Amino acid sequence: MEGFLLLGVIVLAVLAVADLVVGVGNDAVNFLNSAIGSRIGKFRTIMWVATAGIFIGALSSAGMMEIAREGIFNPEYFSLEDVIVIFLAVMITDIFLLDAFNTLGMPTSTTVSIVFELLGASIIVSGYKILTHNEPMNWLFNINDASEGIIGYINWSKTSSIVSSILLSVVISFTVGALVMFISRLLFSYQFQKKIKTVGLVWASLAMLAMSYFLIYKGLKSTYSSKELSKQELVDYTNAINPTSKDSLVFSEKFNITDLEGRTLEFKEKTNDKGKVVYEVFFGNKSIKNFISGVKDNMLLFLSGFFVFWLIAFSVLQRFNINPLRIVVYAGTFSLAMAFAGNDLVNFIGVPLAGWQSYDMFQTANLNAGGILNSADYKMIGLKFPLQTPYLYLMLAGLIMTLTLWFSKKSRTVTETEVKLGMQEETFEKFQSNSISRGIVRGSVLINKALTAVLPSSVIKFIERQFIPIVGSDNKEVPAFDMVRASVNLTVASMLIAAATSLKLPLSTTYVSFMVAMGTSLADRAWGRESASYRIAGVLNVIMGWFITAGIAFIVAGVVAIILINFKLYGLILLIFGLVSMVFYTNYYHKKEAERKEKTEDVIKTIDFSVDSAFQKTSKEIGEGISVITKAFKLAIDGLITEDKSKIKRAKVLNKDISTFYTDVKNNLFKAIKKSKLSEKQTAQLYILSNDLMQDMLQSLGSIIETAEGHVSNAHKPLAENQITLAVKITNEVDLYLSQVSKSLEKNDYTELNETKRLKKSIFDQIELGLSAQVEGITKKDYGFKNTDLTLKILLEIKDLVAISVRFSKLLDRLKRGESPLGNR
Repeated sequence: MEGFLLLGVIVLAVLAVADLVVGVGNDAVNFLNSAIGSRIGKFRTIMWVATAGIFIGALSSAGMMEIAREGIFNPEYFSLEDVIVIFLAVMITDIFLLDAFNTLGMPTSTTVSIVFELLGASIIVSGYKILTHNEPMNWLFNINDASEGIIGYINWSKTSSIVSSILLSVVISFTVGALVMFISRLLFSYQFQKKIKTVGLVWASLAMLAMSYFLIYKGLKSTYSSKELSKQELVDYTNAINPTSKDSLVFSEKFNITDLEGRTLEFKEKTNDKGKVVYEVFFGNKSIKNFISGVKDNMLLFLSGFFVFWLIAFSVLQRFNINPLRIVVYAGTFSLAMAFAGNDLVNFIGVPLAGWQSYDMFQTANLNAGGILNSADYKMIGLKFPLQTPYLYLMLAGLIMTLTLWFSKKSRTVTETEVKLGMQEETFEKFQSNSISRGIVRGSVLINKALTAVLPSSVIKFIERQFIPIVGSDNKEVPAFDMVRASVNLTVASMLIAAATSLKLPLSTTYVSFMVAMGTSLADRAWGRESASYRIAGVLNVIMGWFITAGIAFIVAGVVAIILINFKLYGLILLIFGLVSMVFYTNYYHKKEAERKEKTEDVIKTIDFSVDSAFQKTSKEIGEGISVITKAFKLAIDGLITEDKSKIKRAKVLNKDISTFYTDVKNNLFKAIKKSKLSEKQTAQLYILSNDLMQDMLQSLGSIIETAEGHVSNAHKPLAENQITLAVKITNEVDLYLSQVSKSLEKNDYTELNETKRLKKSIFDQIELGLSAQVEGITKKDYGFKNTDLTLKILLEIKDLVAISVRFSKLLDRLKRGESPLGNR
């Protein structure tokens, strides 16, 4: 058991680093998306601002990790062995879950994942203890109430408060974001540059006022904390550290305790709001606390002073042509990054630190007791004591988070998802529409018609004028949205988070940031009728992912806890091996997806609509594509003849890669054509027609591969000898034919079109012979239904494959001779 505990603590330390990496990879979207989406500056500048916020937030954090130690379960009823199992289950599950979401580019909540992982693992461990010790089941489900003599393993009151607050924040964030954005657009319109000197100054000052308030209540308040303990809790902690000291504390108005780190903690006696005598300890800088208390007592003066300060500051900056909205977006990025590091740090290192402190507590107690304590019986009541995170750990955590922010490619994938869902212009949609999203859009259209019929025409005209978007230049990439929306995103998110913090309500910064961004997108008419059903489907998918996060976190953490309870050391080794394997796989998968996307984007960037460039590039691309199709076709037919699934699988991979490539090209052609000139419409047609022909070829190839795979996978009878002979002959001729077409395209030489036609006729003759032989074999009952279905499908798809491929040569030959691409003039 000692080996399991020691290895468990070491593994927790390693997992803490890994969790910081995957956690920042997902939560970076909270503070990066507005600045990146609005393109307020260079990417490196945005990253440096966020870096400063993260590092300062981590260093200034009070480092109180209470949610991991006693926020979900009551530690006084759990042994050291129990809590190590819980903490290991939580960390293994958290890395698995967050890494999966990062790979898919889906923003989720680190807060929700930690809460439900702790809940799932705690319930399993609690249930195991109840069953093995014959305890009443209500000990698991009742809320802990010492005054009534009720024992509760799980802190249900705190858990329900966290979950309800988080769910409520989703609705409030979306609603407030939409409302503020609508009002902001009415004030600014899209011509916001014209109103910067008037409305812009007031709006920017109000936004910075909200940001200042946010920094105080969410930023500066994270630099200190206090904890109230009863006399009995202090006695329990002392006995937990030194079991030989029985009630040795001498209580007075002030007294000191030395914690495990050797720090002296001063406790002061006070009467709390419920009239009970408690002892309070303070962590952090008292000067900052006094400053915030002074601000709270003089809130009106504070708000007025800050508003006047920013109004004057922006008026001065305006004279130097500095856009105040740019300052607001940078300030919001810094503020959210600082608050994220100062507060969400608990989600990443709270659990590992609680595990390490638990083990250290037991070692100290065991040493004081003369080495007679058993880890399976030692109760972790000491976790209720406020144990502060060592400053060195906070500094290392800040360093790891900043490095992750710069080097994690997955964090940019998550950011891209949110930015695209809020993009003002039409683009290729990542998500497919569904019946729910389509129903919401249709309902919105009906509501809009009803409102239009009720509102005065003058009001409608005014609103429409304010929402006329600016047409972006075709010569450069336009931002996903403007600085007005970016400033609203950050300001509203900051205000909501600060308000919840001042009311001591737990919430998810991811949920608030994402739903505010989606609310502003809706109000800003980024979700037009051409994109609304897809964007809404995307939002619904993300929200569904949040519920899935909670469910998977709860179930997987519970399963991991069961494995650790029953298999201890061996189970831990197996789980770590599985986790490492999964992380390697997701990194490989993400790298491949990034390479594919980069290749597609490179092709789009180099699309040239001048005739010579279009001719050269298209012919070369198609020639290379047909070469890949030829290789996949030969593998599929060979795999069918030899009943070798591995060859068919390789053909399937080739087909998928090239199909994905050309689908991406098709999806991005709109953007490329939009930037072309009217005089280049003929070459634009060339790109459209050639891509369409390639899609047809790939459809035929996919059908051949799918048919061959189904036949071999179901272990149907192999082809007859005469069928194999014909298949080999046709395959060789198709290989020669496609190779000739490919070479003529790559060389831009179409003088051998007559020879290509001869090969095409020969292949069609062979296909005709095959069809005739199949009909004859059916009448003689030589071939059954499966064999006939296979043969007919493949022969007919080969006919289409051959017929389509030569059309590329005809298309490009017409263009080379200055004719219409369609050949109708």
